Amino acid sequence: MAGCVSNEKISEIQRLTNIVEVINRHVNLKRAGKNYIGLCPFHSEKTPSFSVSPEKQLYKCFGCGEGGTVFTFLMKKEGLSFPEALRILAERARVDIPKRSEKGNAGNDKTLLYDVNNVAAEFFHKCLLDNKGTAVREYLHQRGIKENSISKFRIGYTPDGWDSLIRLAKTKNIPSSRLHSAGLIIAKDADGGFYDRFRNRLMFPITDHIGRVIGFGGRSLSGAEPKYLNSPETILFSKGRCLYGLDLAKQFILKDRKALIMEGYTDVIVAHQEGICNAVGVLGTALTVDHIRLLRQWTPEVTLVLDGDTAGQKSSDRSLDILAEEEMEAKVVQLPEADDPCDFILREGANKFMELVNGALDFFGFKVQMAEAKWDLSSHSGKLAAIRELLNTVLKVQNVLRQQLIVKSIAEKMSVEEETLRLELGKLKSAQRPGGTDGDTPIKTGSDSDYLAERELLGLLLSHNELIREFETEVGPAAFRIENLKEIVHKALEIYHENGQVRETDLTSSFIGSEPAKVLTGITLEYEEGDYRKRFADCVYYVKRRENKKEISYTKERIRNLDINQKQEEATLLREFHEKTKLTHLSRKRGQ
Repeated sequence: MAGCVSNEKISEIQRLTNIVEVINRHVNLKRAGKNYIGLCPFHSEKTPSFSVSPEKQLYKCFGCGEGGTVFTFLMKKEGLSFPEALRILAERARVDIPKRSEKGNAGNDKTLLYDVNNVAAEFFHKCLLDNKGTAVREYLHQRGIKENSISKFRIGYTPDGWDSLIRLAKTKNIPSSRLHSAGLIIAKDADGGFYDRFRNRLMFPITDHIGRVIGFGGRSLSGAEPKYLNSPETILFSKGRCLYGLDLAKQFILKDRKALIMEGYTDVIVAHQEGICNAVGVLGTALTVDHIRLLRQWTPEVTLVLDGDTAGQKSSDRSLDILAEEEMEAKVVQLPEADDPCDFILREGANKFMELVNGALDFFGFKVQMAEAKWDLSSHSGKLAAIRELLNTVLKVQNVLRQQLIVKSIAEKMSVEEETLRLELGKLKSAQRPGGTDGDTPIKTGSDSDYLAERELLGLLLSHNELIREFETEVGPAAFRIENLKEIVHKALEIYHENGQVRETDLTSSFIGSEPAKVLTGITLEYEEGDYRKRFADCVYYVKRRENKKEISYTKERIRNLDINQKQEEATLLREFHEKTKLTHLSRKRGQ
C-alpha cells in the first residue's frame, strides 16, 4: 500500500500527527525545555535518555540509539508494517489514502490473514457457546475456568468434522488458499483438496501484543495426539516470538514493572482470573531471546514460574542462560512437585501463590541451588564440575560489575579463593574466543574526523536552507565520503530544488525504516544552535582541504611515474602541485 501513497501524503500525515500524544500512550513523558523525556521503551534504564521533539516530530534514545519518526515508533513498538502504521495514523489524522488492493497474492497479505484468523476465532467461540459445546463448557468449569474468562480469552471449540471451517469460509467468500496460508487447513496429498487442521479440540486463540489473532492452540478432547496442537509457522505466527496473553497483561506488567512467565494456556487464564494479571505464557516452548526482547518493552524484570515436574526444571537451565545474556533481571519460582500454576492457584489461592512469587530466588541463586542438587559437593570432582557450570553462566553475563559480584558469591558458597575463580574464568573465556577477537568491531568508511565534519555540515544545511546554494557552489554533494550522509544530502538537494526548501518531514518520510533514517534522526535532534555561518565555513574548509590533499597525493604519484623525457608534462604537473599546495595553506578566516 505504501507504494500507492506519495511522499507528500506521508509528510502530510506526519505533520498532522502529534508525536508526543502517540508516544505518551506507551511512555510516561515529561516536558524538559522544548522536548519531552522519559524512560526508553526499547531498553532497560533507570535514568531517562529517551527524548521526543514535538517541533521536529522525531524521537531519539541517547542510550540505545533507537530513533525515528512516529511511523518508526509504531512499527517498532507495536510490531506493525509501514503500511499498517501509515493507515492507523492516516485515520487518526483524518487523511484519506488509497484503499488496499486485494489483487495478486492475497494469501500472503498480513491484513487479510488477520481477518481470516479473526473469523476462525469467532467461529470456534460460537461453537463453544452453542449446544454442541455444552460438554466442553462443562469440562472448562470443572477445570475451574469461569464464564468471564472464557469470554475474555475468546476460548473456543472446534467440532469433530473434517471441513467445518472450510464450509463456513465458503459462505463468507474466503478462499481455501487464504485459510491454508493462515495454517487453519491442511492440503490433502491425493486429490489436491483440503481438510481442517483443528478437529474436536478446545481452542485458544493466540494474539499478538495489540490483540490481533495470529494463530491458535488446540487441546485434544479425545485423547488424540498431540495433546496440544499449535498453528504452524506463518507470516503472522512464530511460537518463539509471541507470548500468550501479552495483549491483556502488558498494562499490568508496565504498572508492576515485572512479568510472570508461565508455560501453558490454562496457567495464564487462571492467573488472570484470580487477579494475577501480569502473567504471560510461552506456548509450551522454551523461552527465547525474542520473548525477552519483546517483554523488555514493558519491564526490566521477569519471574519464571516453573512447573514442579522434571521437564520444568530442565527447561529453566537454557532460559536462565538467555536471561543472563540479555541482561534481564530474573527471579525463579519452583512450584511443588507435580504442580503447575493453574492447579496451585486453584487449590491454594492467589495469595499463597504470590507469597511464592515474592520470595522467589534471583536467577543466580537458583542456578546455585540447581548445581548443589545436581553435583556431590563433598567430592573434589563434584565441586569442580559445579563451579565450572556456574562459571559458564557467569560468562553469559555482559555487565562486568555483575560478573564480579557473582564470582564473589560463588567463592563464598563453594569455599574457594576468589582470585582462583577469576583465573579459571579467564581460561574459560580464552577457550570460547579462539584468536582473541570477537568479530564485532564495526567497519567504518572514512575517518572519525570525516564523519563528524560531514555530519555537522549536513545538519547545518538542513537547519539553514539558505546555505544550500553556497554549499553547491563551494563543494557540492560529491565531496561527501560517508555513504549514509551522502545519500541523505543527495535527497535533501533533490527536495530543495523541487520545493525551494527542505522540510524535515519531507526528508524523513523518504527514509522510513532504512539505515539513513537513524542517522538523520540523530543529526536533527542533536543539532546545536550558535554561530552557524562560522561552523559552515569551518566544515567547508575541512572538506575542501581534504579534497586538495587527495589531489596533491595523486599529482605526486603522477610526477613519480613520468618518463625522464616528459619534461613539458612535468612542468605542468608541478604548477598544478604548487597551486594545490598553496590552497591547502589558505587561512581559515577566508572560509575556503
